[in-house]
Order: sequence, then structure tokens, then C-alpha cells
Amino acid sequence: MRAGTLIALGAANGLVATMLAAAGAHALPATVGPEGVALFRQAADFHLFHALALLATGLVPIPACAPWASRAGLLFQAGILAFSGSLYLRALLGPGSLGAFHWITPFGGLLLMAGWACLIVAGLRARAG
Repeated sequence: MRAGTLIALGAANGLVATMLAAAGAHALPATVGPEGVALFRQAADFHLFHALALLATGLVPIPACAPWASRAGLLFQAGILAFSGSLYLRALLGPGSLGAFHWITPFGGLLLMAGWACLIVAGLRARAG
């Protein structure tokens, strides 16, 4: 994945995370309750943190580690969709709303962790190069 694409994805995710956090702070339905608000806030926090990580992957200038940064970016994007996306849905639709797809949240978390692991490899490659 090209650096410009990673930067654009990071920025787009930052924009969406900020918009959703603002909407969650001001416009969540009263029926969501405190647990739903907490889930929504957690989703927005993870979304924004990983938007910044995704943005950073596009700023890696060293060719030796660029493939690992690109992998990290893909994993961050997939993890944001799976982890934060599933938490947004659970917050809005209630417990058990994911049904048979309840595994998507922890799977998204694993994708985010794998993205960080790829950045570790990218950093080690940059140091070795």
C-alpha cells in the first residue's frame, strides 16, 4: 500500500472517529444507557488511537521497512473496522446484537495487535538497514 493511501486512510479514520465521538457525546439516544455510552466511548477511543497509528505508517520513509509498515496499515484498518465497528454496533443495538458474529470484536483486537507487531518489525528493519 502506498504511503499516500495510508496517510489518507489515517486521516479519514481520524475524521470519522472525531465525528462519531462528537455524535456519541451529544446525540446518543437515551435508550442506549450508561453501558452503551461506555462502549461507544471505548470504540471511539480505539478508533482515534489507531487512526493515528495508521497515519504514522504512511510516514515511514525507509524503504527496507515500508512493506512491514504497509502490512501494519492494512491490519490497523481491518482492526478498526472489526473492533471499533462492532463496539459501535453493540452500543447502539444493545447486548447480543452481534449474534453469531460476537467473535468479531476480539478478532478485531487481534488485528490491531498484529498491526503493532508489524510496526515493531518495521522499526527493527529500519534500525538494521
